[in-house]
Amino acid sequence: MNKLPVEYEQYLEGKDKYHVDSVMPVFLESVAEGKFGVHIRGLGGHSEQAYVDESVPFGTVKITVP
Repeated sequence: MNKLPVEYEQYLEGKDKYHVDSVMPVFLESVAEGKFGVHIRGLGGHSEQAYVDESVPFGTVKITVP
């Protein structure tokens, strides 16, 4: 596995195991493709969604709260 970009690692710091487990597949998909970053939107917990976003530069985490 390729190493996660610094911003991904920083995002994961201090998050509980369940949160990390829920977003890690998206981070790994981003790293595998190496093209786009990750967009996380929502208010946390069950209402949060993470996805690889073509408008976000690789290695960047964009967070939006509606």
